[in-house]
Amino acid sequence: MEKYEVRVRYAFEGTYQVVAEDRDEAKRMVTEECGLVLGGNIHTTRGDNEVTNWNFGSHPDVQILSVKEQDRGGRATYTAMCFYDRIEELRKDIIEAIRQLLYAHGMTEITFRDNDDDPVWVIWFDKHADPYECWVTGLEITDDGLIVLATIKDSLEEVACYSPFELGASNIDWLNGMYEAARLQLENTNGNS
Repeated sequence: MEKYEVRVRYAFEGTYQVVAEDRDEAKRMVTEECGLVLGGNIHTTRGDNEVTNWNFGSHPDVQILSVKEQDRGGRATYTAMCFYDRIEELRKDIIEAIRQLLYAHGMTEITFRDNDDDPVWVIWFDKHADPYECWVTGLEITDDGLIVLATIKDSLEEVACYSPFELGASNIDWLNGMYEAARLQLENTNGNS
């Protein structure tokens, strides 16, 4: 039998309902004055008129961060890092954030306005596995994921990338860029209405 040091993260996820002037104040309130202490309860130092409710599960998600094998002297000899589950969880979280953003505006798809300044770029692969640089022109929410609509830079052909199978709809950096582009467009649309 060998000794192993297993690094773990317990993640509790839930929501706070707060009354605030704006989004930044709401984030500050929750960051600075709401929390959880191991062995304690979810709590806040704000009054009931400011934090009106919260909803958290009582069992955390368990994430294995690393596994270190130790030699007989107790020294770590090998560390196996565990990233796949965390990356997959982040990918799902970003797609869910895009879904919720569109749903909040009564939409299941969005077309990005022509934006020569800073489009979101992805790589799309054709059936021969040849890569093409594309800019994202829109997003569609499906029951089980996301479809990224894009235009090939050189040919101007329109293509679609399907999550979670294609890189253009699964890369977490690109997904984050798509979320931000959708958020900014919808905020600017609402602000100009």
